[in-house]
Amino acid sequence: MAKNVKEVDKKSLKKKKKKKNYYFSMETQEKIVEYQQVKTKRRKDAIYVSHIHPAFSELVHNLVSVYKFKSSSEDINHLKHDCVTFLFETIHKWKPENGTKAFSYFNVVAKNWLTIHSRRLMKNAKRNISTDCNEGFTSYEKEQLNRIAPDVGQLYIDAIDKAEFLPKFMKMTGRIQEKLKDEKDIRCINAVKQIFQNANNLDYLNKRAVFVYLREISGLNSSELSSSLSTIRKHYRKMCGHGKEFDLF
Repeated sequence: MAKNVKEVDKKSLKKKKKKKNYYFSMETQEKIVEYQQVKTKRRKDAIYVSHIHPAFSELVHNLVSVYKFKSSSEDINHLKHDCVTFLFETIHKWKPENGTKAFSYFNVVAKNWLTIHSRRLMKNAKRNISTDCNEGFTSYEKEQLNRIAPDVGQLYIDAIDKAEFLPKFMKMTGRIQEKLKDEKDIRCINAVKQIFQNANNLDYLNKRAVFVYLREISGLNSSELSSSLSTIRKHYRKMCGHGKEFDLF
């Protein structure tokens, strides 16, 4: 009898151990459904920031850790952030009536996105060389590098300096701003405009630095900034490109 009691106790302990505070729970799924149904952007942002973004971030972090995704010389956090942004932009595609749980759907979407982009980044890394470590270059390679490096390093700044580019860009961002209603989105677009206007005075213009500049200028946190940038991108895609209202390049 005592033996049976011990066995029951062990089973109950195992059951207790299995109960975990999952980061992507049924409550998360319910919040995604609520997010899809809510009409006001302010309420949508509140639901996303408080309930959905933390789950997406943890989901992507776990996938990167388990499957050892890499991004070559790029900070792995950039890859994670871009994946979370992609999940945010695909929230509307998951349909509860299809019978698939939200976790299963977004887990597959995130894994596929990370697989494709991780491979692309690693492939690009193999095709390129670092100009910071050129001890192994031949004399001819060093000569060619010294000849082209100044031109390559100036390409982005030249694009900003061109008289025809910045006015068109500012006009386009002004048109986008007219369509924005949320105060956070307006703060974000103003930060974008400020960065482009002062591009020549900034010390760093890599992807991570620009995101930090946007966050500092706008006063938005990372999840709020991701949400606002996604909204701005949707307007940008509609009005910018060949044959559209604005053709910047």
